[in-house]
Amino acid sequence: MQDFTAYLGFIAVSLMIALSPGPSWAYTISTTLGHGRKAGMIGNLGNSTGILCHAVAVALGLAALLQYSSTAFHAIKFLGVAYLVYLAIKAFRGGASVNTAVETPDTDNWKIFRNGAFVSIFNPKISLLMLALLPQFVDPATQNPQLHIAAMGAMHALTAGIVHTHLIFFSSGISRRLKKSGKVQRAMRWATGTVFLGFGARLALSDNH
Repeated sequence: MQDFTAYLGFIAVSLMIALSPGPSWAYTISTTLGHGRKAGMIGNLGNSTGILCHAVAVALGLAALLQYSSTAFHAIKFLGVAYLVYLAIKAFRGGASVNTAVETPDTDNWKIFRNGAFVSIFNPKISLLMLALLPQFVDPATQNPQLHIAAMGAMHALTAGIVHTHLIFFSSGISRRLKKSGKVQRAMRWATGTVFLGFGARLALSDNH
């Protein structure tokens, strides 16, 4: 019963976190607008996979390195910053036009999945958040606490995936209305690029405390 109550409490907290806009939100929306609903779902799967990687790192104790090693934290952090800047440049250069919002045979599904995973994996704040949050919902006396931590991490990945699925359906509906306007397409690209740069700047200014 205690485990069930803990899981319910964690789901509530997980939902609040998933509803907070971040780089993964920007990637999901821009991918859906640029390549369609299917591509958005593939990117969403990549994002959830990245979250699951952080959960496994926490369960195995690897994420603690980011908390206690400034070098490890900053190495991952600046990889994340560089990746967000790369996505911003792609958006500014028109890498994802709203006019291509229908799925096309040449859409690189693996690249979309990989990019979605990297947006999460290269954000060390996710590991630190899980490191601070997950143990609070696990009784240290329970058998296999690492397994419970990994399970809760998987639940958070699922919760985030559900939230992003709603974003995808909302974004795909908008794309059908906007794809005929060249000015709107350019504005969306610049807005997307600016958002990526903003999240990159915020990540660059973050620390591991």
